[in-house]
Amino acid sequence: MMRNLIAGVMMVVLLVAAGCKKAGAPKDETEHEAINGVDLVVKKGGTVVATYTAEDPDGDGGNPPTRIDEILLDINSTYTVDVKLRNISGGTSKDVSANIQSQARDHEFFFLPTGVALTVVKNDRDSNGYPVGFNSTWTTGSAAGAGTLQLRLMHKPRIKGPNDDPSKGHSDLTINFPARIR
Repeated sequence: MMRNLIAGVMMVVLLVAAGCKKAGAPKDETEHEAINGVDLVVKKGGTVVATYTAEDPDGDGGNPPTRIDEILLDINSTYTVDVKLRNISGGTSKDVSANIQSQARDHEFFFLPTGVALTVVKNDRDSNGYPVGFNSTWTTGSAAGAGTLQLRLMHKPRIKGPNDDPSKGHSDLTINFPARIR
């Protein structure tokens, strides 16, 4: 009798333990290295005309960025821009662009101008055909002006769509470049 009672209690304990065990859920995010350096490589007619850099070695918080270049563009012009991402921690500079590109289905760049007549079209797509933004075409208007261009890299695991709002997901990187069209 006691043996059956112990066996029954053990069976209940095993069933409860099995019922509480979580299934192996996929990770929400793939970890990647810190992104604390950005280069915007600007081409006009296929020739590099400028590289604009932002660096914040200690990342968000702490000390302010050590460098944020002003973006200078000509009126009525079209540029092709490539984004390069770096980890500049520990006194070294490591390109981490390929790592983020391999996770393109979970990432998208946004280029948000304020106070300048600038239109940005993302040229590259992820494996689902959704925009990424490592390569883009920038077209300036006919008015000179000064303002900012916010570069935002949004992380959107399993929620990325074809026409997302720049606030969808969470920010892996946000930089406000001063910008001037002359």
